[in-house]
Amino acid sequence: MSPLQDQFVGFVAVVFGCYLIFGATLDAPWLMTLKHPRLLTESIGKNSARWTLSSIGLVVILMGGLIASGWRIDWSGGRHDAASSAPAARGS
Repeated sequence: MSPLQDQFVGFVAVVFGCYLIFGATLDAPWLMTLKHPRLLTESIGKNSARWTLSSIGLVVILMGGLIASGWRIDWSGGRHDAASSAPAARGS
């Protein structure tokens, strides 16, 4: 992805995280009546659900910041191509 795409995806994640924190903090009906927050409230209780949603929002904001900064996970597992790790040949 290009840096602009990273920044856009990161921005969307930060906005969504703020939405979760804001809605959970205010105990907003527009958040708490959605299917998953409602099921969470029924499962663990209202205050615990609000804390959980706020925590998820914080994690989403942190992930959005990492994405926007261009940070990437190295999925190669430490394996690199032999050609890319070989020293460059020097002409004499």
